[in-house]
Order: sequence, then structure tokens, then C-alpha cells
Amino acid sequence: FAVGRAQEVLLILKRAQRSGSLPEVPIFVDGMVRAVCAVYGRNEPYVSRLLAQEIRRAPHPFYTDTIQPVTRSEDRKRVLATSPCIIVTSSGMLAGGPSLAYAQSLVQNPQDAIFLTGYQDEESPGRALLELARSEGPKELKLGPAIVPVACAFGTYGLSAHADRM
Repeated sequence: FAVGRAQEVLLILKRAQRSGSLPEVPIFVDGMVRAVCAVYGRNEPYVSRLLAQEIRRAPHPFYTDTIQPVTRSEDRKRVLATSPCIIVTSSGMLAGGPSLAYAQSLVQNPQDAIFLTGYQDEESPGRALLELARSEGPKELKLGPAIVPVACAFGTYGLSAHADRM
């Protein structure tokens, strides 16, 4: 159900950078999001009219000089060392994949933030992170095998994964 949500986020960020409402900070795209981005460019007849125009206009509908894919897992350290930056990756429940690797670093830094889009399963680290907002005192989160202190900002955005009839 998350297929398309990350692409929507990338288009929102791309539009915000073009309009000047978001500074041109590096935006990194990692995980399964990259593979799904590639599918859009090969299926122009099935996407929205605006995205089809983007596919015809640019070499890649989602990537720009500031929005770039992370193609190798060893590049994640470089991504985490880039500040400021935005990271868009798959596994939004923080249960595995690149999001877990990024979250283990970002969650401990008060200058960083983690924003989730959509539903977080009750048993997921993503839900546990969001529930920390209601707790008092020191905040800790189990990410993979480790329990880490939470110092970053965090929140959620409701981007529906449900399509209408069209």
C-alpha cells in the first residue's frame, strides 16, 4: 500500500524546492523507493497527466540535481554525514530496511527529525516512536536489537494510500 506514497513525497519536495519554499538541500532516496521510482518512468500512459509531462521533460521524473538515489548501502554513512539533508526511504514502520539503519543514527540527535507517512502497526517501532510523544521523562526506543535514547523531533503526516475508483 505504500507504493506511490514515497513518490508523492518526492514530488511534494521537488515542487517545494522549485517554488523556493524549501531550500535546495540534498534529498536522498533509498530502499525500495528507488525501484518503484524507476517503474513510473517506464509506464507513462498510466500516470497522472502532470507526472507524464515531467517524465517527458526531465531525464528522470523524480530525481534532480538535489534529489538523488542512494545506490549502495556503504553510501549511507555519507548521507548521514550530510547536514542538512532529507532522506526518503522505505519501511516507514522503522522495522527494517534502510529506514532502520537511518533511524538508529537520527533518533539520537536533537537536530534531526523523523517524519512518518501513514499507518504505523501497533507492534512497530514507528508506532512506538509516535507514542513517545505522550510519555513523560526520558524517551527510549527499541530499534532492531538495540534500545536507543530518543532526542530527535518526530511526527506523522497523513498521506492516504487508498486510491479512488480512477
